[in-house]
Amino acid sequence: MCRQVFLKYHHVERLNVAVGEFARRVTTCQKFARRFVAQRQYAVMKQKAKKCEEDMRQMSNIVRQLTDDLKPRQKKLQDEDARNEEERRRAEQKSKEDEKRTAEEKKKKSEEKHKQQENNAVVC
Repeated sequence: MCRQVFLKYHHVERLNVAVGEFARRVTTCQKFARRFVAQRQYAVMKQKAKKCEEDMRQMSNIVRQLTDDLKPRQKKLQDEDARNEEERRRAEQKSKEDEKRTAEEKKKKSEEKHKQQENNAVVC
């Protein structure tokens, strides 16, 4: 069952004003609620950003410390590599000189043999 209510025009006007006032107050409440939620979210985000910044600072310090610790080792290895390279060059040069000497000795021996053969041929 539906009942009908008959209002006079000034009652309708007062109701419209009351509804308008109610809507304005609801909007104000929503505005404050959104502001509250946004402030909390901002605080959480700010805290996370601060923690990330601190973590990055700590990692940067660790990396700096590790690189500082590795610099002497790197220098030592570079010096060792330079020494090894120099030794390798010397060994190559020595082997080339030995090969030359061996080739010269073989050449001299073959020349001596050849001379002996010529001398033997001339004697016979």
